[in-house]
Amino acid sequence: MFFDNSKYFIFDKEIHSSQGDIIKIFKLANELVDENSLDMWASSLKNNYCEERFLNSLISGTGLTRKEYLENVVFPDPLNSQGAATMSGEFGEILMYDYINFVLKYYITRTRYLDKVNRNMPVPGSDVIGYKIDDINSPNNNDQLLVAEVKTSSTQSSQSKVKERIELAIKHSVKDKVRIGESLNAEKRRLLNRSRNNEAKIVERFQNKTDRPFKMHLFAVIVLDEKYYSDKVVLDAINNQQENSKETNILIIHSKELKKFLRELYRRACLC
Repeated sequence: MFFDNSKYFIFDKEIHSSQGDIIKIFKLANELVDENSLDMWASSLKNNYCEERFLNSLISGTGLTRKEYLENVVFPDPLNSQGAATMSGEFGEILMYDYINFVLKYYITRTRYLDKVNRNMPVPGSDVIGYKIDDINSPNNNDQLLVAEVKTSSTQSSQSKVKERIELAIKHSVKDKVRIGESLNAEKRRLLNRSRNNEAKIVERFQNKTDRPFKMHLFAVIVLDEKYYSDKVVLDAINNQQENSKETNILIIHSKELKKFLRELYRRACLC
């Protein structure tokens, strides 16, 4: 149902800030993706937005073809400025979901985009949440909750703009400590509405940190075109956020022709 794209996340290097932060840099090797894998990746992208079992019923009565429905009702509109920004942002978030699911082996619900009302507007709350638990019947302090703030830059950006996006990701990541409760409640509700009760129990395990402690990992993630990446910009941004960066893991994912790649995946997703 979801395409394992882990082999395309290629570790590039680590860089270190002046205060000792370790920043991991990955390359998304999209130039290595063959046609069949592109189609599977696109189908996986679609499944983040719309459950296949409901798709025919949702289309029924609209007068639209499957392609038209996905293109005009489900996915953000790339010809609309807000829609284009949302498409880019959501692609980056879904990419991070894939990374923590297939590379880091966290459980994720894949429900964030299923109940969208306005396709061109982003979903509020924590961007990405992952869960890791040894035994749901015996919670322990080593259970892990990962919460990531993701910023994506797929269009031409100046170094100052990229720096600003990195700083914003770090600032907003720290806010996840406060807003995670609302986001967990939303995840749990979406699962219960789909009778995925056992999975809802996984989310429930992390709703009371005071009485049932666990490890919480905050991430600030930047997804950007490789043309706009530089070590100096990343380090300058982190040095400007020294207090906030102490609490946050920083991850950079750069990719060749990112905008072209994500637009092509959404185009193919309309044909799946």
